[in-house]
Amino acid sequence: MSDAGFNNCIGVDAQTGFVFGGNIHNCGTWMDKMGSSEAAGNKGKPATPRDGSAVEIVGLCKSALRWLIEMNQAGFYPYKSFALETNDGMNTHVTLTDWNDKIQKHFEKCFWIGEKSQLTFDPHPELVNRTQIYKDSYNASQEWADYQLRCNFPIAMAVAPELFDPLHAWEALRVVEEVLLGPLGIKTLDHSDWAYNGVYDNSNDGNDPSVACGFNYHQGPEWLWPMGYYLRAKLHFASLVGGSDLFNQTVASVKRIISTHYAYLQTSVWKGLPELTNKSGQFCKDSCPIQAWSMACLLEVLYDMSDL
Repeated sequence: MSDAGFNNCIGVDAQTGFVFGGNIHNCGTWMDKMGSSEAAGNKGKPATPRDGSAVEIVGLCKSALRWLIEMNQAGFYPYKSFALETNDGMNTHVTLTDWNDKIQKHFEKCFWIGEKSQLTFDPHPELVNRTQIYKDSYNASQEWADYQLRCNFPIAMAVAPELFDPLHAWEALRVVEEVLLGPLGIKTLDHSDWAYNGVYDNSNDGNDPSVACGFNYHQGPEWLWPMGYYLRAKLHFASLVGGSDLFNQTVASVKRIISTHYAYLQTSVWKGLPELTNKSGQFCKDSCPIQAWSMACLLEVLYDMSDL
């Protein structure tokens, strides 16, 4: 990483309540691929900066605030607010409830991408590639990056479902199923995106900077761990949108998807699930053959289903 990657501002937006941070010179989320190829010229350059407010981090923040508020109300956590020094040097107090409510108020307005006829108030409607989805980030330095379809908003749906309009959420999950869903994992980027490349080859040290030394690690290869959050989100929103009939159909669909992972486990010499696959579920030689979060996130799906 270049020196500029260390010089970034991290904080909470006073208007929206969204956690923000990073810049175009670093990669501060789980999509953390930093280029390493001198031959291709991507050394020290992040493939996916995702600066601004990343959707899953906003969701995780909201989930943590909700839990702290519940623990305070139950008498297990003593604090209702925290001290804050503003940019002009003034000292004030912010309650957890106020912060929680601020995120709730602004999330749909800032992240939802409806039909193009509904984008009157979006700051950059010309950058919309797909509609009926949630933005991957908000206020990224590279403005087009906000509008990329990735696998991150289902994470926020699973941990903070209260942020989402149920009908919008269901439409967005339908797009994920149609566009991103693979046999085992979920594409990390929409295949119609200009940056998409679904084949991860970390040993490639050629002259193409978009793939050299695995630069496209999170630009299309199908990761398994987000699959768990996608399935949990579907289970949550199905009954809210379509009642018991849609819920039962969704449970059957989730079981069919997980059966593929079970079949893979039966043939794996590691008796585990891999980190990722290449496009369409193809074997990736540079993927970790067994990774804890690939299995843990699917175990959470089974846990949720056991409590239905």
